[in-house]
Amino acid sequence: MDSYNQRFEPTSGRDGKPHKKKGSSNLNTLNDDGDRKPKFHLPFRNITDDVLDRFASIRIPGSKKERPPLSHPKPNANDWSTASSSTSYQFEDLSSKITSEKEILALFEKMMEDMNLNEEKKTPLRDKDLSTKREMVIQYVFTASKTGSLRSSHQISPQEFLGELKSGVMDERLFACLDSLRVSLTSNPVSWVQSFGHEGLGLLLDILERLLFKKQQEKLDKKNQHKVVQCLKAVMNNKYGLDRILGEEKSLALLARAIDPTQSAMMTDVVKLLSAICIVGEENTLEKVLEAITTAGEWRGIERFSPIVQGLRDRSVQLQVACMQLINALVTSPDELDLRLHIRNEFMRCGLKEILPHLTTIRNEALDIQLKVFEEHKEEDMMEFSHRLEDIKCDIVQSMVKDSNAEPYFLSILQHLMLIRNDYLVRPQYFKIIEECVSQVVLHRSGTDPDFGYRKRLDVDFSHLLDVCVDKARSDEYEQRASELAQKFDEEFLNRQESQAQLVQCNDKIAALQAELLAFRSQFGAVPVGFGGGLGSPTHRALPYGLRPKKDFKPETSMKRLNWSKIRPQEMSESCFWVRADENQYAKPELLCRVALTFGSQRT
Repeated sequence: MDSYNQRFEPTSGRDGKPHKKKGSSNLNTLNDDGDRKPKFHLPFRNITDDVLDRFASIRIPGSKKERPPLSHPKPNANDWSTASSSTSYQFEDLSSKITSEKEILALFEKMMEDMNLNEEKKTPLRDKDLSTKREMVIQYVFTASKTGSLRSSHQISPQEFLGELKSGVMDERLFACLDSLRVSLTSNPVSWVQSFGHEGLGLLLDILERLLFKKQQEKLDKKNQHKVVQCLKAVMNNKYGLDRILGEEKSLALLARAIDPTQSAMMTDVVKLLSAICIVGEENTLEKVLEAITTAGEWRGIERFSPIVQGLRDRSVQLQVACMQLINALVTSPDELDLRLHIRNEFMRCGLKEILPHLTTIRNEALDIQLKVFEEHKEEDMMEFSHRLEDIKCDIVQSMVKDSNAEPYFLSILQHLMLIRNDYLVRPQYFKIIEECVSQVVLHRSGTDPDFGYRKRLDVDFSHLLDVCVDKARSDEYEQRASELAQKFDEEFLNRQESQAQLVQCNDKIAALQAELLAFRSQFGAVPVGFGGGLGSPTHRALPYGLRPKKDFKPETSMKRLNWSKIRPQEMSESCFWVRADENQYAKPELLCRVALTFGSQRT
């Protein structure tokens, strides 16, 4: 076991990450590290079979620790010296064999393919002249030949991994094998992955299936699950591996079942893989991914998107970013607006609506980008949906169902709508209930179509609900009238308060004027009796003919006012009545009573 673990010692290799861009050719880029150069496998029969065999597995000498092979003895020092002495001869031999232009171009294309270069990286290399291409090909062939001669001490072949996986290894031995396989799949060229091929991928999926369906999973079982996922991730790091993964029927189903929020590290890799598959896959890939996630949810007995939303509650920011990437991939990939709305609303109902405010408080650039993408696409879809609602008319619906099997049902719906009784309170409530029922059927809560096979009559009594709606409508009407009356009352009450304030001001003004009048009377004297309210003659002027001021009589009743302005003392003659008359002889109670009765201002 120790020698095996030493043989499969984990080493650091580059992690294969699928690009989020359409086109499988862009799955990987050229690695420019100085200590590692991609090699390739050349299956051309114009080169000797001995050289071809040595291209099957390529490693950089000295880049890893020396490891003993599984079933071969350790190489001695003579092997190294022999390889070193034959270097010059091999280089010259290869240079003499690779001469024709057709062969050079073919090997050059194979070299770039084996290096897993995308078209962007291949273009500048293709522009080089033929001599440069020949030198590059010879150098790579020579390096591959030199490295392949020492393969037994530096690299485990794909066949050895296949044999080990077929043997049914378990526990620590399986963990060490998977870890070493991950490194080999990550660091070796595409030809090595092709050699591992369809058979190796099937073995990995079988192991993952066995581990996932194991009833009692130990800690080591979960570690092995993660290692298998990492191996699948390395396989998908090129177009060949991606096609193989999508070609396996159970690959997506197993990845969906591997979405486990209790294993944040493994779930991070799984959701990243599913995100990449949704983006770079074919048109029907999204449908397959959704079907796999749905099947996994039914297997667990929960909502299909619940594990993804639960991953957003994890403390791992990497897992939160990966889950948002998968959500965006699932929501934005469909071309149909209806499907995008269904998927997004289903995520919202699973708890995403409550989690989003918390995610916005986390300071992480990658997470902020994913949240921004989610919000932008949501706003765009709602804008498109609102435009669609504005364009919906009865004629459009009729043209959609005309001459189809749906037309009789549509006409039946319209006929039933015409039977709604003409009541200004009841009719709106009927349409309100019908609209709510239609919206719940069309926009189904689970995001999927309803059960079309259900043919029983809906046992729902809407009469009570309708009565409640009518009562509520009447209550709303009464409330509106009460609100209007309350508003009118407030206006009248405000006017009354203003009037009272004006009345108080007027009373204050009257009191002030009365005070001025009293002050005037105290200064200039009172008005003569019988001339209530009239003004006496000015006291500063002397009366003619010895006329004296009249005595002030105060009757018990108020008297009518007379126009005293017509009597002008300065214009009187000596024989005038007012000069000659002596009012004292008339000042008798009987006469005063008659005058008061005759000229009194009291109303009878």
